[in-house]
Amino acid sequence: MAAARDIIWIASYPKSGNTWLRFLVCNLLYGRQDSAEGLNLLAPDIHEMGAERLGAHAGLVKTHWAFTNEMPMAARTAAVIYVVRHPADVLVSNYHYASRSAGVADASREALERYAERFIQSRGDPRWATLGMGTWEGNVRSWLGQKHAFPVLPVRYEDMSSDPIKVCAALARLLKPNSSTLEIDAAVAHSAFDRMRELEAADIRERRIGIFYKPYLERAIDSGRRFMRSGRVGEGSRLLAPEQWRRLNEVFAPLLRELRYRDA
Repeated sequence: MAAARDIIWIASYPKSGNTWLRFLVCNLLYGRQDSAEGLNLLAPDIHEMGAERLGAHAGLVKTHWAFTNEMPMAARTAAVIYVVRHPADVLVSNYHYASRSAGVADASREALERYAERFIQSRGDPRWATLGMGTWEGNVRSWLGQKHAFPVLPVRYEDMSSDPIKVCAALARLLKPNSSTLEIDAAVAHSAFDRMRELEAADIRERRIGIFYKPYLERAIDSGRRFMRSGRVGEGSRLLAPEQWRRLNEVFAPLLRELRYRDA
C-alpha cells in the first residue's frame, strides 16, 4: 500500500531563511504566531523531533536534509517549499550561528576568514555534510535541480527581503488559494524581521524552549548573541575578503547563474 502524500517540506540548506519562511507560511495558514514554541507545533523540525516522534503528523515539516528517496518520510512528500540564499550570506550566517552555538566570542576578521576558507574548500559547512545535508550546491540541486513526483516551489531569500508580498502570494497559490489580500498583507507584517526579533526577546525573557531559546545557549544569549541576528542581504559580499569572495563565486558560478544571482 502506497504511503499517503501528506507532508509539505519547508526545506533549505542551513541558515538560508528557513525560520523566516516557516513564520511566513504559518502566519498565512493559521493566523498570527506569537512564539517559536507555537511555530514548532505547526511546522515541526524533523532534526529536533525525529521521524519516529513525528509519527502520523501531517502537514508542514522543516528539514535541512538534501533530498533522497531514502530520506525519512520521503515517500509521504506532497509538496516542497525550498528557500535558497546566496552562499556568501549563508557562509556568514553559519559562521555566526556556529559561534553562538559554541559560545565562542571570537568575532575577529581572522576567525571569519578561517571559517570562510573551510566553507569554500568544502563547498559548504563541513559539519552539515556529516548530517545528511550535503554541500550547499548538492543540497540545492537535490530539491531544485531534478524532476520530482511532487510540486516544488523555489523561494529566494533575497526575494523574501525585497518583495515579501509577491513571495507570500506565491505561497498562497500553493497552500491556500482562497487567501485574501488582507490575509497576505497580515502574514507579511507578522513575519517582519523586527517582529521576529521581538518574538525572540519574548521567548528568551519567558525561557520558552524552541528555536530562539535553549538553556545550553544562555551564556551566548547573555553575551548578546541572537538567532535573529541581521537578516541583511549582501552581507557576505561586504565581509568576505575580496579573494575569498571571488573564489566562492567561481566555485558556485554555474548554479549561481541558474538561480539569477548577478555577481556570479
